[in-house]
Amino acid sequence: MPADPLIQLDAAVAAARAAPLSRRRAMLAALLLDAEVDRLFAGGDILNHRATLAAASPALRLVLELCAMRPDGPALLTESVEVPLAEYDRLEVQDFMVSLYNGHTVQRVRIAAPDGTRHDVHETLALALADLRKFSIELPQGNF
Repeated sequence: MPADPLIQLDAAVAAARAAPLSRRRAMLAALLLDAEVDRLFAGGDILNHRATLAAASPALRLVLELCAMRPDGPALLTESVEVPLAEYDRLEVQDFMVSLYNGHTVQRVRIAAPDGTRHDVHETLALALADLRKFSIELPQGNF
């Protein structure tokens, strides 16, 4: 296990992206991000600490809500997403072939928010990690 937690987080987010349809790897990366928020806690009220970081980062807030695993909270789903023809040049060969036979759609792991919105899990994890990296520089580190 790497000594620097951010290296471990980088590896987890990269592993999730490398297996783009693995909800398990995406959830592992999300849980590690959630644990890092706690590790950065330096004292006082941990719920306030978590709320402060969540308020400063919409992506991190979504990850924290996902990790809370509330029945009425966000959930990971694998669903078909339409790919506009103008974006076909950005698809990998595998996705391109799948989309040809599935009505211009590909499977994606997404975060389904309670309000009905959908978020690409890999983009959300990357944004949350970038924000957490910024917070880790700004905050004193706790002893978790």
